[in-house]
Amino acid sequence: MMSAASSSADISGAVPRHVLVMPGQGTQVMISRAPFTQSAFDELHVRRKGEDELTVCQKIRNKCFCSKKRLWRLLTGYVPVIKFIRYYKFREYAIADIFAGLSIGTIHLPQGLAFGLLASAKIENGLFSSLWPSLVYIFFGTSPHLSMGTSAVICLLTASVIDREGIKWQAENKHIMANYSNNTKIENTPEYMDFKEEVAMGLTLIMGIVLLIMGMLRLGFITAYLSDSFFSAFTSAAAVHIGTTQLPPMLGITVPRFPGVFKVIYTYKAIFHVLNTANFAAIIIAIICLFSIWFVKEYVNEKYKSKMFAPIPIELFIVIFGTIASQFGNFRQKFGILVVGSIPTGLPEPKVPLVGLSLVPNYIGDAIVMAILTFAYTIALAKICAKKHNYQVDDSQEMLSYGILNVATSFLRCIPSCVAPPRTMVASSMNARTTLCGITSCLMMFLVIMVVASLFQELPKAVLGAIIFVSLKNLFIQIGDCLKYWRINKFDFLIWFFTFFCTVFIDIDMGLYIGVGISVLTVVFQTQFAKGYKLGYTKKDTALVVHKQYKDSSEIPGIKVFRFKSNLYYANAEIFRNSLYRKSVNPRKLLKGLKKREKRLQKENEERMAQGFPPQEDNNFIMTGEGEKSSNNISYPNFTLLPADQKESVYPMSILKSASQNGMRDLHSSPELPSLDSESGVKPDLSDPGLKPGMNGLKRVQLSVIEKPLFTIDGSDILNSHNSFHSLPDAAILKRRDFGSTNRLKTSESVLSLYSIDFDEYEEDPEDGDELITDEKLRQMRKIHHVIIDCSPINYIDASGTNVLTHIFSEYSHVSIKLYLAGCSAAIRSTMRKAGVFDKIPESHFFLDVHDAVSYAKPQRPEPIRPENMQDFTDAEAIENSRVVNA
Repeated sequence: MMSAASSSADISGAVPRHVLVMPGQGTQVMISRAPFTQSAFDELHVRRKGEDELTVCQKIRNKCFCSKKRLWRLLTGYVPVIKFIRYYKFREYAIADIFAGLSIGTIHLPQGLAFGLLASAKIENGLFSSLWPSLVYIFFGTSPHLSMGTSAVICLLTASVIDREGIKWQAENKHIMANYSNNTKIENTPEYMDFKEEVAMGLTLIMGIVLLIMGMLRLGFITAYLSDSFFSAFTSAAAVHIGTTQLPPMLGITVPRFPGVFKVIYTYKAIFHVLNTANFAAIIIAIICLFSIWFVKEYVNEKYKSKMFAPIPIELFIVIFGTIASQFGNFRQKFGILVVGSIPTGLPEPKVPLVGLSLVPNYIGDAIVMAILTFAYTIALAKICAKKHNYQVDDSQEMLSYGILNVATSFLRCIPSCVAPPRTMVASSMNARTTLCGITSCLMMFLVIMVVASLFQELPKAVLGAIIFVSLKNLFIQIGDCLKYWRINKFDFLIWFFTFFCTVFIDIDMGLYIGVGISVLTVVFQTQFAKGYKLGYTKKDTALVVHKQYKDSSEIPGIKVFRFKSNLYYANAEIFRNSLYRKSVNPRKLLKGLKKREKRLQKENEERMAQGFPPQEDNNFIMTGEGEKSSNNISYPNFTLLPADQKESVYPMSILKSASQNGMRDLHSSPELPSLDSESGVKPDLSDPGLKPGMNGLKRVQLSVIEKPLFTIDGSDILNSHNSFHSLPDAAILKRRDFGSTNRLKTSESVLSLYSIDFDEYEEDPEDGDELITDEKLRQMRKIHHVIIDCSPINYIDASGTNVLTHIFSEYSHVSIKLYLAGCSAAIRSTMRKAGVFDKIPESHFFLDVHDAVSYAKPQRPEPIRPENMQDFTDAEAIENSRVVNA
């Protein structure tokens, strides 16, 4: 017996014959079929109009309708806090939200002080930015774990704009500077600092407006053009800039800020020029703070994470101890330590940044880039938390909320706001339940600003520099990613190389533009407009087609076959995942539904036991995969196709076996074969016991002579055969097309949607307002035991593509669904091997062809879900993009 797929020479001139052999099962599939033209195939199978072929009016008519449910979803979609309040469970959520908010607030304070200085604005601007953005996000955000406020990378970009405009202001206002003594530092000039505050406020307003426009136009897809390699290089290069700006305060020296190109080179030149004047007291303070923060975060918090209720807020303790030591030790007078200086208490009145808005033409490009980066960073971190805690975020609403909070806070003297990974991961580890957890952190920051802000005026700048420097540790380590991108894909490496070196050695703005340009340029050379399809088999000739696009297509019970007609890379990796889940089974929805059902059953059993009844033992059939049997038993078709130069005929099994051994010519000359000719009225004897029942009622489609296919197979076998895979049937029917036939094909509409689950319109769960997943929906989803991805159209895959495949495999494994990959080319498998895919997805899950995968998966049944898989995803499973967490 053959052990691999092989093909024989054509028998009738244009009819290939393929024999597929399943190793160790003694099963053989013989397929022989002439090619179809597209127009003949469409006429034969009654091709339907796709959504893309509908007119604009038809699309609008299908989308425009109104109902109470639609109005409620619209209201809660734009103001999600209404839904959180409506379904808030005080006893269950309040404690988690309060303590999560307190933990976030302890990080907000030191980061607000440090990043306010990093942004080259007033230090109180950083404190205001730790209060107002978090408060606005409570009302419009959808992720309970995101903490909006100051962020290192965005503050660095803000400083770049402020310093550039500040140099111009100094040149135009020399008469103001002449009013101050030569010993007065430029940072202590009120007019200069007010101007910088105006620029920051104007930049925040324009960035917020850009985000609002992008949200209303649904332009979130723009971030798909920013690859992982770009973000890795840009954030690592930004870390070099940030670290460079923090070296002078940690060394106790003062150097001017250098805007424009080659600023890093000029800064280091200035540092070495005055290095002999370094303050050793400042160096000692910085070293103590660096070591203390690093030790607690890397060893204490990490090692005892499972035993601690919350991580130790070491940054807050360092700020408090540093302030107390400097105040009572009189560090400024005794050792010449640079300190933060005066910090006003109280909240200033809102104002319109008229001066900043007058300079919009100077920084409109910076605002657009910062808006895109803000959304990309924040939504990526939101999706990590959503995956870990099993909920979904609305990309469009998130972009609108980022725009609203930046527009609103621009009048409240805030700098541009973005997510901060340390605060967000703390909220995730504390299991915050709703966005209302931000109320606690906002109250804490409000008290700090109103009461104790002025107490931090003696805080050494070396302490804040150390806090910022330690926070960059992961970004410095991330520089080693260049070797990974070199091994996986050269395009990724080119993006990383040019982005990193242009950002470091030229300027952060130029490096960003160059990196984005090269990222987009690589997209030009790769396929675009990625789209995924669910596949099915046509009844007449068992062709693999897009399911529901042809009237007589049907799916295989328990199996979903998915084809992605594009390369798989950073620009469409998320599109690939979403399309796969939408066309097959969403494991996150399934897992969430199962957990809610288990919780409900447990509660019911507790109530039964409280009433003196024994718990139910037979209600776990969904978890074990033992759902009710379907009355419609659709099977993968059993077929053997033969050349069409004979009249329409029926061949017994013995003749087919002989043909498979001696060649197709045996069938042409066999005198035993009865002929079927519609014109002569001669029909075969279907009472032959060697023939399968249900082979009458054959349909024909009138085709032109030029486009007439040579033959097709009877599709009744799809509906009438039992639910198992037989490669060689007892008999097969071969029909030659009748030129005079005008009958149209008729099929049962129920076949088209037997195993299709549409969740576009759903009812809300009265418990939490999410989608109501009934036992019937769970039962239908649990019937799916295999998902097969047809990789034959995929010619290119990069690091993001391999990453999403491994995480899809992991998510399906959680719900006992096996993922098979079919038709992967040698180049694709080579990239997967270099990226370590085979360490997570067994090579036994890769098949030569879709037919091989289907024949292997068909006899199998759904497996029970193990109890350990019912747990939430771990941090390692949830974190798909390490550069987001490291930022």
